[in-house]
Amino acid sequence: MFTRIELETKTLLQLVTLCNRYGLKAHHDPEQRSSWATVLLSFSNIAITQMQRGVGLKHPGRDGIEALITAYDALGSPTAEQVALIKSSSEGRVMPSPYRLEQQKLLAFYEAKRKLDEAISLVNFQP
Repeated sequence: MFTRIELETKTLLQLVTLCNRYGLKAHHDPEQRSSWATVLLSFSNIAITQMQRGVGLKHPGRDGIEALITAYDALGSPTAEQVALIKSSSEGRVMPSPYRLEQQKLLAFYEAKRKLDEAISLVNFQP
């Protein structure tokens, strides 16, 4: 991410500003440039190691993926009429009350299904 040479050219204030941008804190003495530089040099490797060990943000595992697939399947597939309503809604067409609320629900279900599909693809990431 950052190189030692890149960080050696920065002032203490610049290093602190960089750390603040990424939500990082100095490990030791905050008055020392080296404390801030060390954090900036190491955070990316630490983050990857944490993920690999299952700490913090991690792969949901088979059960997690199956739960996403179950939720995806539970939403069902839109009918031809529902697809038409989704398309017309995306063009800004709004149903009159009291159907407007139901139209919004249908659009929310569609968006949830679309995002679950994306989530399943993301957690099944295979480089």
